[in-house]
Amino acid sequence: MSKSHPSDKFIPPHDTVDRETPLSSNKWVFDPVIHLEECEDSSEDLLQSKSLLLSTLDCIQDGVSILDTALNVRYVNMSMKYWYSIDENFIGFKCYAVYHNRSEPCENCPILTTIETKEPHIGIVKYSLAGTHKGWQQLFAIPILDCADNLQGVLEYVRDVSYQYQLEQDLNRIMEQYQSLEKRSDAITQLLVQRKQEREQLEETISQNFEKFIIPSLNYLRSKSDADEVNLVENLIEEIVYPITKKRSSILDRLTAREMQIATQIIEGKTTAEIAKDLVISTKTIDFHRSNIRKKLGLQAHDGNDRINLATFLNSHL
Repeated sequence: MSKSHPSDKFIPPHDTVDRETPLSSNKWVFDPVIHLEECEDSSEDLLQSKSLLLSTLDCIQDGVSILDTALNVRYVNMSMKYWYSIDENFIGFKCYAVYHNRSEPCENCPILTTIETKEPHIGIVKYSLAGTHKGWQQLFAIPILDCADNLQGVLEYVRDVSYQYQLEQDLNRIMEQYQSLEKRSDAITQLLVQRKQEREQLEETISQNFEKFIIPSLNYLRSKSDADEVNLVENLIEEIVYPITKKRSSILDRLTAREMQIATQIIEGKTTAEIAKDLVISTKTIDFHRSNIRKKLGLQAHDGNDRINLATFLNSHL
């Protein structure tokens, strides 16, 4: 059977749509022109003529064919001829041989289901030519019944849905990837929550051990050895464990509200006279508070550098 393309019957469309667009619905399969064979002086109403009906079927951009109950082709419209490069020698041949060059019916063919049940069916089938996959088609199988409800044939209506089918497949893959990402995100979130809980438990354990074991030990050493040296060790330990416990040195909690106020201004670099002026108190009172702050923080004067040493310590702890 010849499968040469009947180019003399199919002229490229003259529409203005971009020919590169993947949307097959946005372009003509071929130029649809209705040319009635009846003469103008014919007594037959041209708009009700058989010629108009057949020409209308030929102009439809979807495929239309009529098959008998043995799957023999009895009619095809121009779209079917264009898609499958059908010549005039197709009448009486099997549809699967004419359309797909097969020796047996296609798998999951809706036509067979309609022949068996005498009911209309819809299916998505592969569009292939000479064994080459070309895309996907939506196939409507409509039973043709006589007045006694006997099946005489099947009207096959075919629509090219390759782009829509591919789009749906791509969308399904995207949804699967999205759901996979959601599951991974949930797993990561749960893992982060678990890690946070473990970290909080570790910080709590370290903090409790510090208060339970380190502080009492330091207090004991303070009573048995040089208090200043113990205080220095305590300050170093507190500075080390702070990044883990996120708890500032408890020694600052020993300061009163007025002492904290003065300590803040010391950090700002203000002199005793400037602090006294801001707080409207005497310099002696400031000196008294400075001395108490140093005692509570375990600091001692060295070579007259009281303010600098105190300011340095406060900067690292406040």
